[in-house]
Amino acid sequence: MIPTLPLLRRLSQGLAAVCGSLLIAGSVLAEGASRTPESPARGVLWEVVQGGQTAYLFGSVHLAKKSFYPFPEAVQQAYQQADTLAVEVDSSDAQANLKAMPLLMYSGGDKLENHLQKSTWEDLRKTVGAASAQFQPLKPAIVATGLMMGVFSQLGYDPRLGVDLHFIERAKKDKKTVVELESMEFQAQVLGGLSDEEGDAMLAQTLSAMKNGEALRDTQFMIDAWKRGDAETLASIMEDIANKDEGSRKTMKALLDDRNLPMVEKILSMMDNGKRLFIVVGAGHLSGKNSLTDLLRQRGVQVRQIK
Repeated sequence: MIPTLPLLRRLSQGLAAVCGSLLIAGSVLAEGASRTPESPARGVLWEVVQGGQTAYLFGSVHLAKKSFYPFPEAVQQAYQQADTLAVEVDSSDAQANLKAMPLLMYSGGDKLENHLQKSTWEDLRKTVGAASAQFQPLKPAIVATGLMMGVFSQLGYDPRLGVDLHFIERAKKDKKTVVELESMEFQAQVLGGLSDEEGDAMLAQTLSAMKNGEALRDTQFMIDAWKRGDAETLASIMEDIANKDEGSRKTMKALLDDRNLPMVEKILSMMDNGKRLFIVVGAGHLSGKNSLTDLLRQRGVQVRQIK
């Protein structure tokens, strides 16, 4: 199971609609997940203090349910004190989405099949049938994400209810400044720039995890841990996912580790400039080695989780 970037969550909604009815891996797991008692989410909230400035980091899940809301008072207060919301990208920006899309597609008649191992392509065809023809113009990252979104949409998770999008829309309504830590183009370059080997590994792992139930199980465990505010379990899950195989390690490094340091630099710069920040990024960025919280501590910044 690969974490979903906000960019891909928005761009792959149409793909998810195509494949959503084609496969749910592990019907028993799916039924069990749908029976899980639903309640408002606590989420994972961190306080960051440096030089008299305080900022708050809140972990996002990019697909959510109505039942996750409203958040606890501590989260509400952290948001309300801020004059600036910092997010990975403003995924509500339709024009930026359109500009980024070509970076996730092949051009000049090239197609997905040409960049995958024969076994991966055949596995995809067996999984989605004739719909595989619609995937040919797309690079593996968006195909893998669309497949995962199709599964979870059937369990009631909705990209339109994602935590980051919730706060983006709220901040714009409240006239707060919204700042991107990255850009749509950057995220598309990261995913579209994966080598054939890395892209094949990402898609092959997703297909395998969907069939054996790991994708559903891992993501449900991750969401449940996030809802409880259990940062330690989140870190353990992310480490297990990254260490499944060499392809997973390379992909997770590109999706998380390599992006965290530039985010830290921007966060500290804004704090130095007196911004009162509420920062919302994927929960996978906040727990474990080389996470934002880990890198901030390495800089001597005070970081503590607010329970």
